[in-house]
Amino acid sequence: REVVAALNARFAAEEAAGLVPPGTHPDGFRVLHGCELEIRADGRLDYEDELLARYDLVVASLHVAPRQPRAELTRRTLSAIRSPHVDVIAHPSGRMIQARDDLDLDWDAVFAAAAATGTALEINGSPHRLDLAPERARRAVEAGCLLAIDSDAHRTEELDYVRWGVDQARRAWAEPRHVVNTR
Repeated sequence: REVVAALNARFAAEEAAGLVPPGTHPDGFRVLHGCELEIRADGRLDYEDELLARYDLVVASLHVAPRQPRAELTRRTLSAIRSPHVDVIAHPSGRMIQARDDLDLDWDAVFAAAAATGTALEINGSPHRLDLAPERARRAVEAGCLLAIDSDAHRTEELDYVRWGVDQARRAWAEPRHVVNTR
């Protein structure tokens, strides 16, 4: 948090002094302080609201207890979507290509809640996930949802996976206005 604050203060000072690289956006540049946290088996989030309120970006994901009944998985996902602190639901279907099927969620309810709250649904560009699939991402956009494109990089050489996420979004007919990364 301190490093991010110091960088942002430096960037603001450089912008005010006119010392920015050519092509810098007129609104400047900021580093966001964020986290990814678990949607627990009981539907609670890993961190308390007081801590979550201090982040610029909160990503929630469901990794544990993926074999719960549909109603319970949906309830957990909706709980995270409705949290005032969660900005993005990561790899919403939970799929791992050739290893794990999609979560059994009530997708209409998920899309409706995400659209109502403005919570973005991730298109994960990892070739092991590619989640949301284009067909489901298209339905999300049609329902009024926002998308977030991510590489799911765990190593620097995986940062290029964001391209796969962009390709998924294009196959879903998503436009820049549907993708939070373009803002």
